[in-house]
Amino acid sequence: MLSVLWNFTLNRRYTFKSAANVPVAMLKVAAYYAVFTPLSTGLEHWYTAGLGWNEYLATGANMLLNFVTEFLYQRFFVFGKTIDSRK
Repeated sequence: MLSVLWNFTLNRRYTFKSAANVPVAMLKVAAYYAVFTPLSTGLEHWYTAGLGWNEYLATGANMLLNFVTEFLYQRFFVFGKTIDSRK
């Protein structure tokens, strides 16, 4: 949870320079994780049990998927209309 909070704060302040309503933006990020966490758990099981992948490879694939999808989600949905609005 601390990692998500840290990432949210840095993205809001430095990457997207957004002045978005913080509670609303945090709820949007929480919604992302409410969907992503169960899906990634299922994917991890499918990678290892179904495809026979090494556990570290499966975790790495999920981390890469999280990195890409969370950035795009924050870029276009969470902060999309408020990018560069912070002074």
